[in-house]
Amino acid sequence: MLNGSLCRVPAAGPPALLQALLLAAARTETQPFQPAPMKAAAGPVPLYDDLGRMSFKLANAAPKVQAYFDQGLRLAFAFNHAEAQRAFQAAQKLDPRCGLCFWGEALVLGPNINVPMQPEAVTPAWAALQRAVALKKQLAAREKALVEALQLRYLPDATADRAALDGDYADAMKRLVNKYPDDDLIQVLHAEAAMDTQPWDYWEAAGAKPKGRTADVITALETVLKRSPDHAGAIHLYIHAVEASTTPERALAPARRLAALMPGAGHIVHMPAHIYYRVGLYRESLDMNRKAIEVDEAYFKRSPSDPLYRSAYYPHNIHFLMVSAQMGGDGRTATEAAAKLDASMPDEVVKAYPSMQPVKAASYSTHAQFSPPDAILALPAPAEDLVLVRVMYHYARAVAHATRKDVAAAQQEIATLTRLEAADFKPFEAWGVPAKAIAQTARLVAAARLADAQDNLPGAASLLTQAVAIEDGLAYTEPPYWYYPVRQSLGAVRLRQDRLDEAETALRESLARVRNNGWALAALAEVYKRKGDAGAEAAARQALSKAWFGAESGPDLTKL
Repeated sequence: MLNGSLCRVPAAGPPALLQALLLAAARTETQPFQPAPMKAAAGPVPLYDDLGRMSFKLANAAPKVQAYFDQGLRLAFAFNHAEAQRAFQAAQKLDPRCGLCFWGEALVLGPNINVPMQPEAVTPAWAALQRAVALKKQLAAREKALVEALQLRYLPDATADRAALDGDYADAMKRLVNKYPDDDLIQVLHAEAAMDTQPWDYWEAAGAKPKGRTADVITALETVLKRSPDHAGAIHLYIHAVEASTTPERALAPARRLAALMPGAGHIVHMPAHIYYRVGLYRESLDMNRKAIEVDEAYFKRSPSDPLYRSAYYPHNIHFLMVSAQMGGDGRTATEAAAKLDASMPDEVVKAYPSMQPVKAASYSTHAQFSPPDAILALPAPAEDLVLVRVMYHYARAVAHATRKDVAAAQQEIATLTRLEAADFKPFEAWGVPAKAIAQTARLVAAARLADAQDNLPGAASLLTQAVAIEDGLAYTEPPYWYYPVRQSLGAVRLRQDRLDEAETALRESLARVRNNGWALAALAEVYKRKGDAGAEAAARQALSKAWFGAESGPDLTKL
């Protein structure tokens, strides 16, 4: 999904996410943003024919009511919650006595793994839930049970203990699983409710051990996928549940099926990339994100879009395409995506929402990796108050000057990075963004590039070793907070020092963490060549030929 940091609730009370996005959008030319999420249902709501066939049969519903209800469910599992709300409201207008249609609206106004429940959503969620409760007597037993479970998720008081409510709802859904073990929707809703209690925090022991409710989540989703292998909601959540584990490949087969199951939902089309990237299928990740971008852009033309989807989910696809191209060595695609990513994120929106700064800043990593020094140095400076964006801007400039062996200019940029490293990063920390660690990594890698350019290989190795230690402590997110595994740079320096065993160790460790990385494979092949290990060299080059889709000459080892 996004990066998990969306789930952090600000500690110091900045504007709620949607409010911040809306206020910022009002000051930009980025349209169409909705005036407010709750007004998204104004105007006719289309029935889409490209969202698959997932359905939950209502006991007493006219065909069109059923169609809108199913559309709401499909969009909810596609994480397009505002559009799902529109569908549920359309069903309510057709049948004001459809209790589960009000349940659906209340459901999508709650928290999810990417966004905590917003204060402004409490009143409408409570109102929709009360309508569902008032209609409960006429519901079928299973429908009534869903409403009663959701009653434990909400209170009319926006200051109520959200964690306790989320836990109570998850417990209620687990009880429903025990009562209706053969119901796919209940199983998947149970899994999502459990995930919402610990968003993006599903594993411990470096991804080897399920944490908290994760084991229950895995059991529920695998139960559904065994009997309903094409359940798009189950696949979506299963990808998120296992991607940070040591065995993300367990979701590879379901991921390959997902996009075709809901081809009109951009986020669903994108989701397989979370597994493709983790298992080293970077070309497939790139292709999937390119398709997702096309789907989203077509959606924007045919329907209103809420601020969150346009300002966060859509750029996430562009960001993912960019980093996939970076890993595969496709500099042209990466730099084109960098420009598109920057344009998709207006400064006003990014200023309102610190978690967006790592994404906005990511374009500079592409320039540092692929653009010639003159092009990097011609890039316009970002706004002064976008601290993390400025970090990566000055990082790219430091790399450019180091490439040109302009020592004084590179040192000046590194000094600027040192000053930025002392900035107040508390607003980022409140949203779970390790901004200081990112800034430290940028300074250390930039300084290592300069040391390398000065033929100070021991100094470069020392700096990179420090950067590796910081990178190892970064929380899991996809794409990663730092754009490439620093161990590959350390391995390249050790290779130039002719310390072949240390180079091999660094590169193999890099590949264990980031699979099928062509940059590391190229350096490893060179290590084996110098060691005279023809078999190992051939294996590394064969793996490189499958992973690399950049320049025909292969990775430039000076850019590692």
